Amino acid sequence: MKIHLFEQLAQVSKAIGHANRLMILDVLMQAECDVETLHQKVGLSLANVSKHLQILKQAGLVKHQRHGQRMLYSLSDQRVHNLIAALRDVAESQLASMQALLQEHLKPNTPLAPISLDQLQKLSQPFKLLDVRPPDEFAAGHIPSAINVPIDQLSDNLPDVQDDTTIVVYCRGPYCLWSQEAVEALQSKGLKAKRLADGYPEWQARKGAHHDEPL
Repeated sequence: MKIHLFEQLAQVSKAIGHANRLMILDVLMQAECDVETLHQKVGLSLANVSKHLQILKQAGLVKHQRHGQRMLYSLSDQRVHNLIAALRDVAESQLASMQALLQEHLKPNTPLAPISLDQLQKLSQPFKLLDVRPPDEFAAGHIPSAINVPIDQLSDNLPDVQDDTTIVVYCRGPYCLWSQEAVEALQSKGLKAKRLADGYPEWQARKGAHHDEPL
């Protein structure tokens, strides 16, 4: 009996034990997608995306439903996001190689150092939230009051803000580089900009845990 329980647990761990499947889950945290959309967003072949989705589905991590001619995939529920967040926490705290990558990515003690959701709540200066994810992900859910300018459109659509306003940029989450790219572009135009360490999924998870907490 006991070994069978652990075998089921191992099926889940095997399903998330692949970088491509983790990237697919990262996209599905933002919005439900069909295979074609996932293929475009993660840069894998249609066949590979389909194969990975089947493994994730068999492990109970994703579900699907038909919308007309399209089969849309999504996370099974919020606990899948929590599982990935826990995996990140363990890797970031225990792997020296991960810590080195984060040190390079997060750029501490520089103008590109990210701020946390706690720090965002305590900002004393006026700020405007900028979501640089694709429009379909923004439409599926975003932090209240945020405006959406996809990263590939930012150079032609700079946010119109007052001189004393800081633009706080967020994207898919802690490992998304779009927010860093956006802050660099905004600062090069003379605008005040910071990036948020977390993305919409982390904000949503935090909101669920703190029902009465503003932004």
